[in-house]
Amino acid sequence: MIGSILIKLAFVTSLLSVMCYFQVHLQRNDRFLKWARIFFHTTVVTVMVTSAFLLYLILTHQFQYTYVWSYSGRELSIPLLISTFYAGQEGSFMLWTLFTSLIGVFLLQDSAKKGYEPQVMTVYGLIELSLLLMLLVKNPFTYVWETWGGQVDAGFIPPNGRGLNPLLQNYWMVIHPQVMFSGFAAMGVPYAYAVAALMKRDYTNWIKPATPWLVYGCVVLGTAIMMGGFWAYETLGWGGYWGWDPVENSSLVPWLVGVAAIHTTLSQRKSGAFIKTNL
Repeated sequence: MIGSILIKLAFVTSLLSVMCYFQVHLQRNDRFLKWARIFFHTTVVTVMVTSAFLLYLILTHQFQYTYVWSYSGRELSIPLLISTFYAGQEGSFMLWTLFTSLIGVFLLQDSAKKGYEPQVMTVYGLIELSLLLMLLVKNPFTYVWETWGGQVDAGFIPPNGRGLNPLLQNYWMVIHPQVMFSGFAAMGVPYAYAVAALMKRDYTNWIKPATPWLVYGCVVLGTAIMMGGFWAYETLGWGGYWGWDPVENSSLVPWLVGVAAIHTTLSQRKSGAFIKTNL
């Protein structure tokens, strides 16, 4: 119940932040800027508290929650138990939202210095809002009696969870997903700057603040891809370093696009070429 309320609160404050930032953009004044920042920081704090609450449920073996029951177990070591936070789809969305929120704190300061705050934070806020919407649909705080229908009574607590998939019981599981999702979150920043440039009709100056974020995102995603390759090689049945499955390609495609974008943005900064391509 508490977790679901926190997700709904984060969704509402994120929506209000986006609306206030968009009003600042439309009206060309700072009347709503203070409230936009307050709502955004409230969202960040709420997401952090929600993530901490989910981790607490996992570490204390609260198996009445479907997500905790589905991926954790009493027999797991502490590092693997922590890794069950993002072992399923719901937890992965939660981790992605957490990194998006944390990066947003730095992005707010960066975009404010560059004169892009209302536009950039409107777009980046919409990204976070989309992730929170997915969390509302894929809620990690659903009880087992809600998931299983009439099979068990309300208040039933399983004695143990199903545990973590044996293929995921690897030290790479402890470190790889955090790197991957921080890269995904970072790649939203240059996108936000590009759309902000269209909103401001300023097609050149956005490149300078966006490029460092683009490079950072590509470096982190590239690192995650290499880590994933080693993980796949060590794990029996995963077909070597690369298997061309959707999970692996979901990181490869944005990385390839990002690397190409680094070259075109550097060309634009040097010679003014690729203005339309970069946008």
